[in-house]
Amino acid sequence: MDLRSQLLGALGAILLGALPCAARPHYDTAIVHARVLDVRTGRVRENASILIRDGRIADVVADGAAAGVSAGHTIDAAGRLVTPGLVDVHFHSGEIVGDSLTMRPDSIRAYRRRLSDVYLPFGVTTVRSCGDDERWIPMLQAWMKDARDAPDFYACGAAIVSPNERNFPGHVAVNGPDSARAKVRQYHDAGFRHLKVYWRLREAEFGPVMDEARRLGMNVVGHVDYKVLGIHRAMELGLRQFEHAYTLGVDAIDSTGYEYDNGQVFVDHYASYIHDNQVPGSFFISRMEMFNTLGPASPALARLGDDLRAHGAGVTPTLHVFAQRFGLTWFATPSRKPGYDDTEVLADSALARCRAGYRILAGTVKRLYDAGVPLTVGSDWADPGKACLSEMLLLHECGIAMPAVFTAATLNGAREMGIAADTGAIEKGLKANLVIFDADPLVDPTNLLGRRTVLKDGVLQR
Repeated sequence: MDLRSQLLGALGAILLGALPCAARPHYDTAIVHARVLDVRTGRVRENASILIRDGRIADVVADGAAAGVSAGHTIDAAGRLVTPGLVDVHFHSGEIVGDSLTMRPDSIRAYRRRLSDVYLPFGVTTVRSCGDDERWIPMLQAWMKDARDAPDFYACGAAIVSPNERNFPGHVAVNGPDSARAKVRQYHDAGFRHLKVYWRLREAEFGPVMDEARRLGMNVVGHVDYKVLGIHRAMELGLRQFEHAYTLGVDAIDSTGYEYDNGQVFVDHYASYIHDNQVPGSFFISRMEMFNTLGPASPALARLGDDLRAHGAGVTPTLHVFAQRFGLTWFATPSRKPGYDDTEVLADSALARCRAGYRILAGTVKRLYDAGVPLTVGSDWADPGKACLSEMLLLHECGIAMPAVFTAATLNGAREMGIAADTGAIEKGLKANLVIFDADPLVDPTNLLGRRTVLKDGVLQR
């Protein structure tokens, strides 16, 4: 460059700097001096600034490029790690609503406040509810409207099942292909873009549900259990997202000689381990014994993992649901139903055996990850925000590096829900749903549990 060009360039820079602030780009918020986690690559961008306008990320630039920008509010991250807001792909509104909700506007608002309180302080900014009482549809529709002080909310309606003798409040039965397709259309017309299929849905209805959902562009997630249909057949019919890693054990085990009925699998084996010959918590202990029976090198589990990978299917492990019952998590909720999830009666030898089964389940999840099966984070329990953090720690304890754990808890969840063009990463144009950690969880995973600053749609949550 000649001297004349250099002088002209310098003069232009001086004149640009002399422009009034109104002529410069203005941002609502600027987060400066940040370490930004790229959940696509697992790498951290040092000395970065995140510029936010109208609830979205306007740009991510080097600190030097952000010097002197005009912003209504500036947050000095001071070298702290910034990650995308977390995504919970599997929640049930009943965990916070119970059975007492009435469909009055004040009730709907009050319970949405409770939803915010159990999620946003823990960094969870996007939530999907996978199976709710149909009486709550007005509430689900109201919650799906954007709010800067509440998580982005996506609803599935009730979980779809075939006629059976034991329906639950969060289930809805469809009888035959026409009924199945009509239910999908009803939910689509109600504004839902997600569906939940449950293991009680038989092939006569399962196929039409999947066909109609595909025609309408709806996202379908499934709990496929007890070999009513089978995971392989569900994939052949189009299902690509499976809830609960334990269901792979149900699918893999040779059922000859074992009884699968209302959680009573292998309970007889445990009679000698349980104080006073009681069997509360049988659902949880039986699943762990199932993995003890399969063993850590089960060929059937390996084949299932290969099948999932070949079909491009993903899994939401929900490890916390089980691990908390065996003292393997940083927190545990009290027993919800006497006789269902009360494992305090277990003798030490039985507890040790349950933990051994859990380790095989966790090893199965790690092998899924190693095989390239996308994992996501789902709480499926009370205290869901805390449960999401627990799930992340458990994924790390499986042997998954923390950057990949964050990918599971953010981008993978957004991809699985079909909303990755809107959230799940720190990139220009996406929602400014962000978490700033006081201490770095990439250095020490338990820092997940420490203090954090949360922004939802660019708004600081307090």
